Amino acid sequence: MRVFLARTLVVCSVMLLGGLGSAVSAQDLQCTFETSSLQNAATIGGSIAGLTFSSASGEGVCLADIRSHWYNATSDNGSVFETGEYFLSGNRAAFVPTPGDTAKITFTGGLASYFTVGYSSQFPFHLDAYDALGTLLASASGPRNTKSNGGTGLSYLTVNSPGIAYVTLHDQGGYWMIDNIETNAPVPEPSSLIALGALMAPMLALRRRW
Repeated sequence: MRVFLARTLVVCSVMLLGGLGSAVSAQDLQCTFETSSLQNAATIGGSIAGLTFSSASGEGVCLADIRSHWYNATSDNGSVFETGEYFLSGNRAAFVPTPGDTAKITFTGGLASYFTVGYSSQFPFHLDAYDALGTLLASASGPRNTKSNGGTGLSYLTVNSPGIAYVTLHDQGGYWMIDNIETNAPVPEPSSLIALGALMAPMLALRRRW
C-alpha cells in the first residue's frame, strides 16, 4: 500500500505541475492596464503581477481611466476628452499625480533583458534601466509628444541590457502618461503553487497514516 501511495503521489505531482504551470510565466509580460481591477486614480503599487510601481515623491503611480472624464486625453479607440492633449491606448494608462515626479517600476519575479513603454509627455521623456545594486545599465529618451507639441499618439522607448532589476521614468517637470508596457521579466504565479500545496496536502496526510 505504501508503494502504491508513493507512486500515486509522484504521478499526481507531475499531473498537477503540468496542469498548473511553472512558478513563473515563460511569456513576455505585457501590461496595458485595461484589465486592472483598480478604480480611477487609485495607486497601482504591486497590483500587477510581476511589477511594482512606486515614485520618488512617495505619492506613487496612479491608474488613469479616461471614461471618468478627469483627463485631457485622446485614445487610439477614438475617444477624446477636453482638448485631447495626452495620448493613450484603450481606456486606461498610468500617470504620476505630481508634476516632474520620477516613477520606478521594479520587477518582482526576476531580472529582465529589455523593457518597452509607450509615453505621452509635455517635456522630453527619459527611461533608465538599473541592476539590483542601482548601477545604470541603459538609457533611452524621446521628445515631448503631447498634442500641442505636434504629437499624434504614443511614442515608444526601449532599453536593452542583461540583468535589469528595475527602471525609472521621468520627464523634466510636467505631467505624463505611460501605457503598453512590455518586458521579458518573469512573472511569479503564486496561485499555482498555493493550489498545488492545497491539493497535495490531503494525499500527504493519507500517506503518513499508512
